Amino acid sequence: MNKIGFFILVFCLGQFSFSQEKKYSHTLGIDYTYGHIMLHRPNIAHLLQGPTNGFLISWEQQTYGFQEWEQRYNYPSYGASFFYQNMGNSTLGDAYSIQADYRFYFWQRRLSLRVGSGIAYMTNPFDINDNPKNTVYGSTLLGSFLFGFNYEKRNLWDTPVGVRLGGFLMHYSNGRTRSPNTSTNNYGIQLGLTYDLNHENQPEFQKKEYAEKFTEPVQFNFQFSSGMNDAGIIGESNRPFVVLTGYADKRLNAKSAVQLGVEGFFTSSIRHYIRHQQSLFPNNEKVQSYNDWRRVGLFVGHELFAGKLSLITQAGYYVYYPIDYLKPYYTRVGLKRYFNDQIYVSVMLKTHMARAEAMEYGVGIRF
Repeated sequence: MNKIGFFILVFCLGQFSFSQEKKYSHTLGIDYTYGHIMLHRPNIAHLLQGPTNGFLISWEQQTYGFQEWEQRYNYPSYGASFFYQNMGNSTLGDAYSIQADYRFYFWQRRLSLRVGSGIAYMTNPFDINDNPKNTVYGSTLLGSFLFGFNYEKRNLWDTPVGVRLGGFLMHYSNGRTRSPNTSTNNYGIQLGLTYDLNHENQPEFQKKEYAEKFTEPVQFNFQFSSGMNDAGIIGESNRPFVVLTGYADKRLNAKSAVQLGVEGFFTSSIRHYIRHQQSLFPNNEKVQSYNDWRRVGLFVGHELFAGKLSLITQAGYYVYYPIDYLKPYYTRVGLKRYFNDQIYVSVMLKTHMARAEAMEYGVGIRF
C-alpha cells in the first residue's frame, strides 16, 4: 500500500485546532474544475486524449493572529479538501483525493495562494495484463499535491455567500514506490462558491507587537529516514532503504533557517539495479565492476517555519557515487512536524531533476 498521502494528510491535520475557544472561523467551498494534463514527457502523449473536469469541496479554518506565526504570515487559513477528477481518458480513469491545505492571502485578502498535499485513489492504474498503456500511475494509491491561485469575493450583499475564481495545478505521483511512475501534472481553471459558517460572529484580527529580531545559536540535527522504492524497472518489487543524515542549521529570523549537512544512503533497490544491469551487459567491464550500492551526499537547505510545521527545500551533490545511477545531484522538498523544540518527524520527496527517487519518512532530534 502506498502511504505517501496518508502520512502527509495526518501530518498536516495535526496542526489544526478544534478548540471551542473563539479564535477561528470556518468556511465551506465547492468549485467546478476544468483543465488539461501537461505533456511533460513525450512518452505520455498517447494518454492525453481529452480535457479533465471535476469538482473540489473544501473546508477552511481562518486564523486571526492569536498565535505569533499566524500574524507573521498575514492570517492564513488551513483545512481539508476533497477533489474528484475525470482524467479525460478511460485508460487513466478517475481520481479521488483528499488533501490538507494552507491558504495565504494578498491584496486586501482578495487574492490567495493555496498549497495542499494528501492521498489520491486512482480507479484504473497500470496492470501488466489489463491496463499496460497506463504508464503514469503505477499503483492505486498515490500522493496528491495541489496548488492554486484564486480571486475571492466573500460576503456578497452582506450574506455568508461568496464567489471564487482562479487556476489550479494538481500533481499525482507515488514517489516511485512502484514503477511505472511517470506521474501527471494537471492544470486548469476553477469557479466556485463559498459559504461563511460564522458570518455574524467572527473574531477580530489581532495586531500584537512581536520582536522583529530573532536570534538562536547554531543547532545540530540527526535524522533517520526510511521508506520503500524500486529502481525504475517495471515488475520489480519495491525494497526498503535507509538514509542517515547529520546537519547544522542557523536561524536567520523568525521564519527562516539555513542548513548544511552530510548524509549516507543505503538503498537496497540499487543492488537489484546492479544485478539487472550486469545481466543485460555481460561484456561491459564498467558495468561488471559495479559492486557498491552505498552513496554519500553533501547538501544545503532552507527551512521555512509556520507554527509547528515547516517547509524544507534542499539541494545536494554525491561526493561518493560509485555507480552510474540517476544524476550525481539531487533535490528534496518536504515537511517537518515538531512535537517540541527537539523532536520532529518529516516526509520528503527526493528527486533527480524531474525524476523522483523516493519518499523519505524520517524522525529526528535537534539539539
